[in-house]
Amino acid sequence: MLLPELRAEVVRFAKKMYDSQLVHATQGNLSARDPESGLICITPSGADYQLLTAEDIVVVDEQARVVEGKWKPSVETPLHTLVLRHRHDINCVMHTHSPYASAFGVVYQRFPMILAESALCLGDEVPIAPYQISGTPEFAELVVNTLGTHSAIIWGNHGVMVVGVNLALTFSTAHALEDSAKVYAIARQIGTPVELPAEEMAKLHSFWVNNYGQKALAQDTVGGK
Repeated sequence: MLLPELRAEVVRFAKKMYDSQLVHATQGNLSARDPESGLICITPSGADYQLLTAEDIVVVDEQARVVEGKWKPSVETPLHTLVLRHRHDINCVMHTHSPYASAFGVVYQRFPMILAESALCLGDEVPIAPYQISGTPEFAELVVNTLGTHSAIIWGNHGVMVVGVNLALTFSTAHALEDSAKVYAIARQIGTPVELPAEEMAKLHSFWVNNYGQKALAQDTVGGK
């Protein structure tokens, strides 16, 4: 079996997505690229996260062609591979349906960075892509163009997507996005949330990139601990 360790790590973090309620039922998808071979491990379409095994993970190349796997890969595979072809600074793509962040994509309202922990890995305001049917080449292009160099993007009337150097950092970013959206929504009910200054956000994110992102990328540690 190709890339057994990476496939097992994709399963582990897919289950963490489910257990932490970033996804429900068969929602979402997750991929990780092997830096050495360039091959990508991705969750299968309609996967039951609770029953998922390493053998269920599909291996594709950067053009979304199946290299090994007994199941059909996620319908969002062309989007994952397009993101990874455009972003050589990351190796993982995670699509979730985290409720608070997704809610901002329903009302199309920005939420500023108000938590230092979120600013660390997100950097600044998360862009929102306008609604478009997912699973199409047009949607993939829209997401890639809207994402740019950001660490996360909200899909209008759908869900969210985060990217990262390895699975552990990507999972942390997904939680940072949801935590920030949740706290901001609660804070607005109490009073007026105070946004972190732009220079402070830049300083925090620079620390994250230099001490976590670049180090992990240099070490080719896709799985994480």
